[in-house]
Amino acid sequence: MQKELRILMLENSEEDADRVLRTLQGSKLAFTAARTSCGKEIDNYLDTFRPDVVLAGQSSTVDVLEALELCQKKRPDVLFIVVSDSVSEKFAVTALRNGAVDYIIKPDVSRLPLTIKEAVQHRRQENSRRRHEVLLRHQNAELKKVNRDLDMFVHSTSHNLRAPLRSVLGLIYLSRQEFASNKIDNLDQYYGLMENSIHALDDTIKLILDYSRTKQLVEEVEEIDFEKMFEEIFNNLEHINSPESITSEVVVYPGSPFYCSRTKLYLILLNLISNAIKYFDPAKDRSYVRMQVRRGSEQAVIEIEDNGIGIAQDLQQRVFDMFYRATEASEGSGLGLFIVKETVERLGGSIELSSSPGSGTIFRLVIPNYVSSSSV
Repeated sequence: MQKELRILMLENSEEDADRVLRTLQGSKLAFTAARTSCGKEIDNYLDTFRPDVVLAGQSSTVDVLEALELCQKKRPDVLFIVVSDSVSEKFAVTALRNGAVDYIIKPDVSRLPLTIKEAVQHRRQENSRRRHEVLLRHQNAELKKVNRDLDMFVHSTSHNLRAPLRSVLGLIYLSRQEFASNKIDNLDQYYGLMENSIHALDDTIKLILDYSRTKQLVEEVEEIDFEKMFEEIFNNLEHINSPESITSEVVVYPGSPFYCSRTKLYLILLNLISNAIKYFDPAKDRSYVRMQVRRGSEQAVIEIEDNGIGIAQDLQQRVFDMFYRATEASEGSGLGLFIVKETVERLGGSIELSSSPGSGTIFRLVIPNYVSSSSV
């Protein structure tokens, strides 16, 4: 046996209870026992003693079927065994049908240790089977999702990868035509367009690699310095075309130390802040990106707010879909927010979106604090 069992005896006769105890003690069964002679007390024992096995004897103070029904409702994993002076066939069938694992006539109490061992072993096998079934269902659901994502990826990625290449090939052809006719006035413009196409292709490839890494990466968690992380992100986004007047505001409220996978969290925030900068509203005199962090012992709540062009209400449910672009102004791959949601969920967190066209967008993240964990 893998652990010491807790055995509760519902027995009116002290002599019979002692005989059962002596029988159990004479076996190799490791157990702790408690006894009550009143069926009405079983409710309290189920909460306080938390038995693994209940041995119930029918008497004037114990109604076995009532006790069995209570056990089934409150602690269905309890192994309920009827131990009585005599058991009619009708009563035995009713008890077994209602959830009892066996019944034993008191003259045959010597077989009780073996009955308990077999019942415990069977229950453990059943629990193991159920756990494997749950795991298998979860894995099947994950596999179906992966297959759907892969199918969408195969159909969509060809455009995202080939469109910039076709653009470059077309511009190379035009450049050659210019050279052939000794006209070079448009070459600088062609080179700039080529550069933009190559950057778009490179960005798509990097996002695909990021997505792959979030699916496989297992790493040590570390304490997150949010101010430093936001500073690094803005330094890395200096190349994005945006108004010079765009301002960044960072507020990290005092709180508990926050531990997380730095790589995953950085990827999430990089994509959200990048979008906030890219989709600023040129009609506004002042553009901003505001970041607020509230840390607790259980989680961190992070808000990324901008006053950009915003997202229409009917499009907000789809912005996290693979390769979806919510605006014609988008020049990206349509992978960024999909990767954000996937990565947030891998961290066990959640993400919410609030947006209004012309007013701006707020992304609200809730990420668990892995303060007691060693890996993600």
